Amino acid sequence: MNMGQDIWVILLNYEGAPDTIECLSSLHVASFSNIGIVVVDNASNDDSMTVIEDYFRSTHLPYSRLDNQEAVNAGADTTERRVLIQAGSNQGYGHGNNIGIKYALNAGADYILILNNDTIVAKGFLEPLVLSCKQDPTVGIASPKIFFHHAHDRIWFNGGSFNQRTGKVSHANFNEKDSGQKPPPSITFNTGCAWLIPRQVIERVGLINETYFMYVEDLEYCQRVLDAGYSLRVAQDSHVWHKVGSSTGGGLSAFSVYWRTKNMTRFLRSRRMGFAATAIAIGAFNLRQSVNLLRQGKFSLLGIQIKALTHGLNASPD
Repeated sequence: MNMGQDIWVILLNYEGAPDTIECLSSLHVASFSNIGIVVVDNASNDDSMTVIEDYFRSTHLPYSRLDNQEAVNAGADTTERRVLIQAGSNQGYGHGNNIGIKYALNAGADYILILNNDTIVAKGFLEPLVLSCKQDPTVGIASPKIFFHHAHDRIWFNGGSFNQRTGKVSHANFNEKDSGQKPPPSITFNTGCAWLIPRQVIERVGLINETYFMYVEDLEYCQRVLDAGYSLRVAQDSHVWHKVGSSTGGGLSAFSVYWRTKNMTRFLRSRRMGFAATAIAIGAFNLRQSVNLLRQGKFSLLGIQIKALTHGLNASPD
């Protein structure tokens, strides 16, 4: 199906070529036509670029392979609908995705679909997302209903909420078996796993905050979108399956504990709620995480959490 709009998909790869190729394969058989696809490799230390390029060749469809500087100069003149860009250095989720976003905007994109490379999309998943934005111009980000990859009928995300007073982010219907649950009427967080963003929203709100490196950048972006007067939406008929944690070592890895703690601390400070409210929110977030680590027997990660908390308190909140 042709949606009558120019839609570009951004996939960020870091040493995850098999996942990226599986995601690309699912996009290839989806029921819409003439989308653009940008794969940005975040300076993988393995053979990701070669493996992904071999996949592009195997489909016998034209593509371009560019470095970061070539991508900056080529977007406005591109005729290729599939592009593989080498970022040159790994500066995190925001920086890598922004490379793809800027390329797609230069190429004339009406919509940007930011999609985790460790996802599989359903045939026909894109149409409900675009329809959500077309029917309501206040929609700043439309996301699909996302399921666990290892349990296809169990919900991972169906809309989210952010409680600024406690720093708590929640997924609606998390781990429930799907029975047609509708998303909540008011959504204050959409996971960055899958975002469809109209061009005009990016032009008004800006790009993803690159200083967060990994984690919480999606929450920060959602709040900027909401602060600009837009709404967040989940398209119930759009389905995606997510290999949760496959690219970062899971929710309780040293990597994720460090960056989630540091960045949530920074983000809560950036909300400028006043000293007492900020301290309560940061304390509540860290207490929940500490209890979770203790319950899981991850005692060694408590030191990493304390280190990250210190770094978050000392970092610029913006």
